Amino acid sequence: MSKYTSTYLFKVLFACLYLVLCPSAYATWYQGTAQQQIVGITYDLNAIRTSTIKQAITNATLKSGAYISLESIVLDGLLQSSKSVYKNKGDIRRVEILSETINDDILTVRVKVDINTSMFCSKDDYTKSIMLAQFPLLNTLQAVNGDLFDLGNQISSRLAEQLSKYDTVSDVQLLDKSFDSIKNLRRFDQQSAIERAYFLATKYRSQFIAFGFIQDISLFEQVEDNLLIDDITLRRNFTFQLFLYDALQGEILIDSRYHGEANWVFNEHEKIDTNNSMFWRSDYGRVVLNTLNSAVIDIDDSLNCQTTLSQIVNNQQDRVTINLGKKNGVKIADEFEVISRQLIHDNQNNAIPMLIRNKNITLHVKYVNSNSAVLMSNDPIINSNLLFDLVSPKGTSLDE
Repeated sequence: MSKYTSTYLFKVLFACLYLVLCPSAYATWYQGTAQQQIVGITYDLNAIRTSTIKQAITNATLKSGAYISLESIVLDGLLQSSKSVYKNKGDIRRVEILSETINDDILTVRVKVDINTSMFCSKDDYTKSIMLAQFPLLNTLQAVNGDLFDLGNQISSRLAEQLSKYDTVSDVQLLDKSFDSIKNLRRFDQQSAIERAYFLATKYRSQFIAFGFIQDISLFEQVEDNLLIDDITLRRNFTFQLFLYDALQGEILIDSRYHGEANWVFNEHEKIDTNNSMFWRSDYGRVVLNTLNSAVIDIDDSLNCQTTLSQIVNNQQDRVTINLGKKNGVKIADEFEVISRQLIHDNQNNAIPMLIRNKNITLHVKYVNSNSAVLMSNDPIINSNLLFDLVSPKGTSLDE
């Protein structure tokens, strides 16, 4: 094996790998493998690698029944870092390179491909509201190199921007503060988080709460052994923790950590302007964006499969007002059922939310505007205790 080939393998094994650590349960991954012989004296290894990756992706899609031709696959350049976010008519969303090896002048590439599986769960006709808290840096000392103290604000706004582009989401509210203090985020308590999420959901009238923190943006040196002089490359981590709660049901939908790493091409003491596109076009900036996009895909997958719940924000004797409207897809004559939210205490005195559907009361949409709708019942009088309860589309199940 040539020195060039050995160097290439070293780069693949130690420099190119970056993965999402905890993929969503809603993603469906298929693996594919392809091989190509390296021939000629002046071969183009990058071109051979690109075509082999494309063939491996094509082979993976064959297993899913969603065949994508080699010519249809466009790589975004980030496969140099072992990850790509790729879309083709909603079939393929993500590609991860699992391994690359060269033996006897044959390049073997193994990939896994995330295929859209939103068709495999029951969905109602309404888009979701989500509140996104700020993502603080757990270790601010790591931000000194590059002066990246505002990276947390950038991450939150970029997540909100990407989420707003998905059809599943009707409204993204970006809070100007984190979900909790850094001290409490470090010592995360699930019960406290569920209670706090419900408080924020009722305050901001949002069913879903997304929050988390940036765990690691540290720099490290990658050493590549050569015969005479070792090559040293400065690289930087990007690891963040994401939680997604259905605050009204009290359920944790996502509890995942996402990781990326890339070359850090800036000078040691250079102050980086994170509002400048030069930063986001750098290797590190692009890896950050793709890592965020992977999380957004998981959020979209999860929201797709959740029953829409709406809070009753006003109650009169013959009608109620809910915080869903035209922007969520609500139409005149749509039917909803009443849900009572009760708290059941376990042996440790933890409050567990319990949603009880009342199928005897059907509410019909009488009036609707952008953000709310007025519902009326067939009965002339509606119980006054509906004020702090919920409604859901008639016929849906809370178990889905």
